[in-house]
Amino acid sequence: PGNIVASPVGSDGMVFAAGSYEKQTLLAIHLAGAKGELTGGGQIAWRKNRSTPYVPSPLLYDGWLYYLRHYQGVLSRVNAKTGDEPSGPFRLGSVFNIYSSPVAAAGRIYVTDRNGKTLVISNDAEPKALALNELDDRFSASAALVGDAIFLRGEKSLYCIAKKKN
Repeated sequence: PGNIVASPVGSDGMVFAAGSYEKQTLLAIHLAGAKGELTGGGQIAWRKNRSTPYVPSPLLYDGWLYYLRHYQGVLSRVNAKTGDEPSGPFRLGSVFNIYSSPVAAAGRIYVTDRNGKTLVISNDAEPKALALNELDDRFSASAALVGDAIFLRGEKSLYCIAKKKN
């Protein structure tokens, strides 16, 4: 199937796995009873065969599966159970060349590109840009969320971004 980079994510008895660069595929797989070859049985809940993830892993958040087309600034938001995409995909516009996986907290989705820009978008049916933050560094690693802080590992430094404590 080619080189597979994105990590699968799972919840509620399902796993979501993306294919490779050459064979664009995203599968939603029922785990109950799944073993061996799955393509002929009823284990595949739904599939997408275009505009699928390559490097960034999908994000499962609040019943929605978010994923970026390859490593471009195009975001899809699909219902995790059905695969329905009521709107989108969405051009993010401010971030490009994305290797890190999106992360989410407090109703917001965070997408960081290689050039140090992090776009904060809403977890809405029509995701909206809420903020664009920039750091003078390059990023390939995914952000880590710990408590109320977000950690970003750049090529030069490790950054901790949080509200200042009084």
